[in-house]
Amino acid sequence: MKFNTKWEFKEVVREFTIQEGRRMRFRKNDGKRVRAVCKVKDCKWVVYASRDYEDSCWQVKTFFNDHTCPREARNRATNRNWVAGKLVKKLRKYPNFRNCETTTYFKTKYDLSLNRNSISRALCDARNIVYGDAKEQYAMLRDYGETLLKTNPGSTVQICTKPQPSGEVIFERMYVCLTGCKSVGQDANHHIYVIAWAVVEVENFENWKWFLDLLHEDLGDYKTHGWNFISDMQKVIS
Repeated sequence: MKFNTKWEFKEVVREFTIQEGRRMRFRKNDGKRVRAVCKVKDCKWVVYASRDYEDSCWQVKTFFNDHTCPREARNRATNRNWVAGKLVKKLRKYPNFRNCETTTYFKTKYDLSLNRNSISRALCDARNIVYGDAKEQYAMLRDYGETLLKTNPGSTVQICTKPQPSGEVIFERMYVCLTGCKSVGQDANHHIYVIAWAVVEVENFENWKWFLDLLHEDLGDYKTHGWNFISDMQKVIS
């Protein structure tokens, strides 16, 4: 078995030992050779690779895959970076992946028991990798609004912020109504689509009034046009 780099070989070894529920350490680790052994005393498990200068790669020369030690549910090799790396793939497929699901995932797939703090920190790191830092994302809202107005002339975009004692401003709410959606809310196949949407801190009377006032300005008087609006039975607008 051959690997392009020493780092690639070491990562594969670490991944393999985690899958097996064993602890290992690198006894030899230099520019010519790498030897990994089991951390448990008297266990004979070992893998050894050396550099092949002819093929410019690292080749496994010895692999004795026979542990005499028991499997373990905790492994220090599953550090924060390793856990976050696994969660990045899950978050890209399941954006709403939660802490409790993370615990189940690692227990089912790797038979690992991770503590809550480790999972929370790693999940936060993974979200930052997938979605970017929250502050950076909010800082791009103005650009997003300007892009919507530039590509959809006649649309409405309103972004509200709240000033803080420190001098900073934080996001409060955002309203969007695209001009192409102002006339009808149903397409040729009789499918209903979004006319306007908003992001708010909390769903309450004040925010509903703010949203409906803006919607009224965009669409005009509902009595004049004979439009009907169906509520989803929210208490704040009932």
